[in-house]
Amino acid sequence: MSYLVLARKWRPQSFEDVTGQSHITRTLQNAIRGNRIAHAYLFTGVRGVGKTTAARILAKALNCSKGPAPTPCNECVQCEQITQGSCIDVIEIDGASNRGIDEIRQIIENVRYRPAQCRFKIYIVDEVHQVTRDAFNALLKTLEEPPPSVKFILATTEPHRLPETILSRCQRFDFRRISLREIVQRLSEISGREGLRISQGALVSLAREADGSMRDAQSLLEQVLSCAGAENNPPAEVDEPLLQEILGLAERRMLFDISEAVIGGDGKRCLELVARAAEQGRDLTRLSKDLVEHFRNLMVARLCGEGAAKNLLDNEGKLLDLPDQEITDLSSQAAEVSVDTLLDYFDFMAAGDDEVARAANPRFVLETLLVRLTTLPKTLPVGQLIERLMQLESRLGSDGPTTAAGLKTSSPRTANPVRPVAEQVAAFPAFADKDQVWRNFISFVGKEKKLLASHLESGSVIAVPPETFTIGIAERHHLSYLLDAENMTLLKSFARRFFSSDVAINLTELPEVNVTRQQAPRASGEVGSEMVKEALRIFGGSIKGVRKENA
Repeated sequence: MSYLVLARKWRPQSFEDVTGQSHITRTLQNAIRGNRIAHAYLFTGVRGVGKTTAARILAKALNCSKGPAPTPCNECVQCEQITQGSCIDVIEIDGASNRGIDEIRQIIENVRYRPAQCRFKIYIVDEVHQVTRDAFNALLKTLEEPPPSVKFILATTEPHRLPETILSRCQRFDFRRISLREIVQRLSEISGREGLRISQGALVSLAREADGSMRDAQSLLEQVLSCAGAENNPPAEVDEPLLQEILGLAERRMLFDISEAVIGGDGKRCLELVARAAEQGRDLTRLSKDLVEHFRNLMVARLCGEGAAKNLLDNEGKLLDLPDQEITDLSSQAAEVSVDTLLDYFDFMAAGDDEVARAANPRFVLETLLVRLTTLPKTLPVGQLIERLMQLESRLGSDGPTTAAGLKTSSPRTANPVRPVAEQVAAFPAFADKDQVWRNFISFVGKEKKLLASHLESGSVIAVPPETFTIGIAERHHLSYLLDAENMTLLKSFARRFFSSDVAINLTELPEVNVTRQQAPRASGEVGSEMVKEALRIFGGSIKGVRKENA
């Protein structure tokens, strides 16, 4: 007998054996028990989740010599022939290669004849979305009113490509992705029967790589089985490191190490971890995608708050389809980081992942991306910022809350509603406080484009509207980035929205001038003032230098 791959060797032969689709198998069994068998079914879902398998089991259940029965006996001639694919009354058709109107006309011609051996003549059409529209139109009447002895089972991964006239004539069943725990359980059973010793961690890695597809998981398991040579000389247990070497997967521990380095602001550690992954031959593009998912998982774990691990486990994998230990590790790592900060990490990583995928050298782009993540400021909730400002005001003995620019505001209970940006800008007398306007503009840009705002932060404002909006940049790489045509267009768009009018922008290169603290005056609002010192203490900031402008 020729060798059968695991996906075919261990294909389920009854509804009870189908993994992860109990909502469908239960409905089909109840329909058979109640003699409510439809003339046409449509099975939809991603690859490898059991659509064709369920179609074959349904064909056996309808044609079993002891049926129609909810559970086929798998012993009679009809069941054995359907299992082997040799039954002349169960016709499996590939929609991709039989997509024309001539092939459909042949089906229409054949349905008029009664089954040769079985109770029902059953047509299983796989990838039915490949059939042409004209062929579908020719099939409509037959699909709506077939002879009593004919049943149609259509299977597709893209139901949106089917005409509404076809969808309305079928009972539709949507197959869901199989959860990680269900795949692990099934792989454990198969590996035990095949004599393969494999650890639970390795099975979890296999199931995660399959992405909800049982067939993909079984194909990966067969690759591991072939490499391990379990049939001839049973090896030691296949553990997670060995599995990663066989399949070239990134270590899950590395994802936690990278996120820990990002949260701690350790750019050097990030570079070392990327270098180690490159030396081990890991796919850095895949590592980038895994990091996007990892930061998303951290955000979900943090949103669940206290007792996150228990809450996520109680949701049965609906929020995080991961093993219990990994959920616990995620909750522990995310506990001390704010949701806003994790959201920034996720947004930045997701945007940079596209650049990594397109880059000729993904390593350099990934390294730059991770280093930038380590330098992102930790975002604090607005309520916490307001509370800190109130504490600052009370310590300084002011009459009311004070803004970062040193302007008095009314108490929170009598505060006026927030005004539009244009009105806020106009509130500055002839833009006298242009530094405050500049800070507001950077904050405005940073809400949508953090990367652009980070380059603007390196510069200083020279003039604001109604004059030409002039920005001085001391460092050349920041100036080159801002002078890029696409970035300049984006900058003009932000300026037009911020000032509510078209604004001319001039970028100029300036030498970097640092003024020592002894050279700078110690007036209110300067480096030596009590307000600045207290603000630096609260927000954990530091002064890199003081730039003095001529009046």
